[in-house]
Amino acid sequence: MEQARVVYHLVNTYGLQAALIYLETSYTSKTITTPSKSAFETAIKGRNVRPDKVATPVDEMLKSEYYQDQVEASRKWVRRLAADSKIPPVFADGAAIPRDENWLQLMSQRVTTDLQSIQQGIFNEVIEQDTWLPTYFLFQASTKRNPLVVPDDEKTLKIFDVNKLVGENRALLDTLPHIQADASANKTLWAHTILVANLESEAGAMLLATAAVFREANPSVELIIVHNPVSSKIDSGLSNDLFSYMQSNSNKAFQHINDLTAVLNGEKTVEGDSIQQEASQYWHAADSLIKSLTLRPGENAVLLNGRMAGPIPASPEFDLADFEQLLSYERSKRITPAYSAMESLGLWGKIADPLAAAKISSIVAISTISDTPDGMFESASTLRMSQFDVWNSSHTVIEVGDVSTATIQFTVLLDPASEQGQRWVPFLKVLSELDGVYMKLFLNPKERLQELPVKRFYRYVLDSKPNFDEAGALLPLGASFTGVPQEALLTVGMDVPPAWLVAPKVSVHDLDNIKLSSIKTNVEALYELEHILIEGHSREIPSGTAPRGAQLVLGTERDPHTADTIIMANLGYFQFKANPGFYKIDLQEGRSSEIFSIDSIGSKGWSPVPGDESTEVVLMSFQGTTLYPRLSRGLGMETEDVLEAKTNSKMDFVSRGLNFAQGILGKGKADVQAKQEQAEINIFSVASGHLYERMLNIMMVSVMKHTQHTVKFWFIEQFLSPSFKDFIPYMAAEYGFQYEMVTYKWPHWLRAQTEKQREIWGYKILFLDVLFPLSLDKVIFVDADQIVRTDMIELVNHDLKGAPYGFTPMCDSRTEMEGFRFWKQGYWKNFLQGLPYHISALYVVDLHRFRQIAAGDRLRQQYHQLSADPQSLSNLDQDLPNHMQSVLPIHSLPQEWLWCETWCSDEALVDAKTIDLCNNPLTKEPKLDRARRQVPEWTVYDDEIAAVDRRRKSLNGDGSGGKNMKSKTLEDIVDTATSAVAGGATTSKKDEL
Repeated sequence: MEQARVVYHLVNTYGLQAALIYLETSYTSKTITTPSKSAFETAIKGRNVRPDKVATPVDEMLKSEYYQDQVEASRKWVRRLAADSKIPPVFADGAAIPRDENWLQLMSQRVTTDLQSIQQGIFNEVIEQDTWLPTYFLFQASTKRNPLVVPDDEKTLKIFDVNKLVGENRALLDTLPHIQADASANKTLWAHTILVANLESEAGAMLLATAAVFREANPSVELIIVHNPVSSKIDSGLSNDLFSYMQSNSNKAFQHINDLTAVLNGEKTVEGDSIQQEASQYWHAADSLIKSLTLRPGENAVLLNGRMAGPIPASPEFDLADFEQLLSYERSKRITPAYSAMESLGLWGKIADPLAAAKISSIVAISTISDTPDGMFESASTLRMSQFDVWNSSHTVIEVGDVSTATIQFTVLLDPASEQGQRWVPFLKVLSELDGVYMKLFLNPKERLQELPVKRFYRYVLDSKPNFDEAGALLPLGASFTGVPQEALLTVGMDVPPAWLVAPKVSVHDLDNIKLSSIKTNVEALYELEHILIEGHSREIPSGTAPRGAQLVLGTERDPHTADTIIMANLGYFQFKANPGFYKIDLQEGRSSEIFSIDSIGSKGWSPVPGDESTEVVLMSFQGTTLYPRLSRGLGMETEDVLEAKTNSKMDFVSRGLNFAQGILGKGKADVQAKQEQAEINIFSVASGHLYERMLNIMMVSVMKHTQHTVKFWFIEQFLSPSFKDFIPYMAAEYGFQYEMVTYKWPHWLRAQTEKQREIWGYKILFLDVLFPLSLDKVIFVDADQIVRTDMIELVNHDLKGAPYGFTPMCDSRTEMEGFRFWKQGYWKNFLQGLPYHISALYVVDLHRFRQIAAGDRLRQQYHQLSADPQSLSNLDQDLPNHMQSVLPIHSLPQEWLWCETWCSDEALVDAKTIDLCNNPLTKEPKLDRARRQVPEWTVYDDEIAAVDRRRKSLNGDGSGGKNMKSKTLEDIVDTATSAVAGGATTSKKDEL
């Protein structure tokens, strides 16, 4: 407190400016904890002593007791406002602002808001000229601040579902010490309180005594007492007295508060071993309740209508003023609004006691608060209003149900000519068919339309009840479309729950290009749920930052390395595709496991709770599983970056030597994370529709015709047709390549694309760091409509000069196309500043470097910002990397790596390593015509693949023309069932999100 004396003296004798200079000088010279004579001299240098004040040397002043009263007053002020925390808050206009990284912004917002309120008050003449402005802030202000009662951030509130707590502990709560609300108390003041306290501790006994006084002053409050001992043994004391009282009164409630007070003030009993054992059993019956409140043994807390204040520390004590403030705060924020809503709905008469009221108010409160940080999930509005009561329902309303008997009432405002309206209508229809539901639907179309608002046909597979056929068999669920335009080109898509990975399983038709006028039969398709997601949002403890780049491994007891992925910087996000089962998540061996350890996989929610220290996860729900892993850094790893290569030290070599010796001697555990051996050439491609799949087959054959190295092709599975997936195993066997299907669910927080082509473009560039196994070091993307004329091992071995990827610049040699070169004019010309614009039909990615510099995170962040403008990123897969090449460098590949007739001269064709069939805006020549004209080997490859397909069909023994077996299975299904296919929602209409 010596520093406080110095500051008080400077303010009193020389003014506030001198005190600020002293503090600044002390901070700069790092003498902030003890008085600094030099800083004192600097502060008073050249300053005049204030009138009626006397200058005193610092040593003499410190010996004086002159400022002791002010120091003591400041101590009381700090304690009263709970400003004695490790990082004290900042107070702006009487409001406490937590001093985190955003405190300046929050303080500015607070001052601005208050200033606007004052200006409004002056304008409305509420604040007059002679008004003392502090009264504005002091009105209804609390004289004491307790963060347990009034938190700095409402999102830190702990609110429990009282209905769930009671349902799980009904018999227990009836036997615990309790006192009911006074029968004559006003129902609107009802409140239900559960006091959890270690009654054998001084702090717990004091808390109960204070609660008794609080209950006496508030007869409308119901109080239940729960003893929370530190150990399994129950001491003979207050807890024993309460047990003895309850036992002697058949576990009935206290008739009056004086009965409880008598127990508290009575002589402490000394009981025998038998009564001690009974008391122990009695109180420990509440262990499950205490655990569900996330409290540890011996901790104290107060639960008011589901809102928990706690754990309450022993000092400072939770006094009567805190109880009163908690009740007042909860009434104003949550209890009274919920009661008023029940009364306005005519339900108040059904509320029998404070417990029933608390059940409803807690559920309402929980619906308004999320324990996850803002921005992680799209949250529904917490705004509640009844404006629909005044809407005119004469012409634009549809009513279903009986409002007088319905227990659930909906009022819906719907634009019928919108995609959101399309999606809502099936839900509303099913809800309206349920018993006890009243629905009032207002139609609210736009007054003017600039374009056709709905460009899709939509069905949602959902019924309000099961349906049966004449034989009593359950009818399968399905969607069908009739009356579809015959000449429109349609695409089939699926709108599925966020955690589902779905792909077409069976279909003889091209689901991406359906024109009914050219099809003589119904279009049928069966979709398959292939995987359910395990996803999550990770953070470091205690900093809360995302551990970007940390690598995770998903495993089972049988296969410890089922899948792997990396944690994104974007919200610490990760995902695994999985199926129902029991899994364990670990850190990948290497930098991730050296720097981090997993404290908890966070399977019980964002906030830590007791018993949540496991790394195991159970996937047993069609809704998937969302985890919130908490990672901590090892000792000495506080500044290490998991993305940076480890610096070799003497101990590294010792460790390597030890591992080598263990491997030779056969000791030590098996390395289940051993690096998987990959093919020499890895090519990634994506195709949608039978035409592009045909060209994709030709691209693969052209690759294999020009290399003797091992090749593996990687495909994004959800865009491929069933026929392609049927045929690819035969292609692989014929030409000797490997293949693998990969997929990644578009993250919920990343702005999605609604057009399928743009979604495919996004998959080409946005998820390169997470699409492939971590063991894969380099991959080449080749467009489906390309023909390769060289050994792709050249591109694998090409030096990217430290860049994460290499693209080919757009050709300039075909001069007649100059007017179409958009990158040489307007925005792109100004933005590129001489840098080349690259084409995305062929590129090579150094995945190790790509992950090391967090290129995926940067691309996603930039995409999310730019895609807010629907007009930006016209060619998403090209525009995004080109836009970022100043911060995420692109290595420009030699021009011969990609030749395209549209942009490149005829003379350059002779050196071309690959030929791309890119569109020509002048001729608009179809791709197949150009392929046959331009590339002589294209027809040869096409005929060769057709021969492979004929051999496949003959092997299958299909005498009806060689249709694949899976398609034939579909025909069998169609012959014996209705047009709705079980388990899927498909046909000729566009059915997409």
